[in-house]
Amino acid sequence: MITNLAGTQIRAIRATRNLTQQQLADLAKIPRATLASVERDDGNPSLAVVFKIALALGTTVDELIIEEHQRVQTINKCDMPTTQSEDGTYHAIIVSPPDSKHLLQLIFTLDPESAYEGKPHPPGSEEYLHILNGEVIIEVAGENMHLKKGDSARFGGNVHHIYRNPTKSAVMGLVTILEK
Repeated sequence: MITNLAGTQIRAIRATRNLTQQQLADLAKIPRATLASVERDDGNPSLAVVFKIALALGTTVDELIIEEHQRVQTINKCDMPTTQSEDGTYHAIIVSPPDSKHLLQLIFTLDPESAYEGKPHPPGSEEYLHILNGEVIIEVAGENMHLKKGDSARFGGNVHHIYRNPTKSAVMGLVTILEK
């Protein structure tokens, strides 16, 4: 049995999709009376029932049972990990949540006329680079691309890549890495 925090959320999702209780019960392959009981918060539904409802709604059990205040995770700046290159020309702050399993997002600065060699990520990963300020020449597997403020690039994160700042001003960018 699970604590029944799901009723309100199920009702809200069902309402936004203009589904009747009977329609949702049919999609979930449960009796309408069971769905009505869950939505009224009568008793504690089994995990199997909540799972069937979640599947029918195209969502997860977590989305149905996590209290609203738990849905938003905040990270204080002082709790965000930082990293830098050995020579100190590249500095990054990790802005993605620490418990993200397949996502790493960071904001970096690269000193003038310097370079940073990116670390290859697991096969199947993708890296997205967005230039917030300045210019970067990115070398990916021997191919060079010149990116300016506002430009973005996407490439396989598992290939050799180097960020180069050809200017006399620091560059700032956003990197998002998706690992499969």
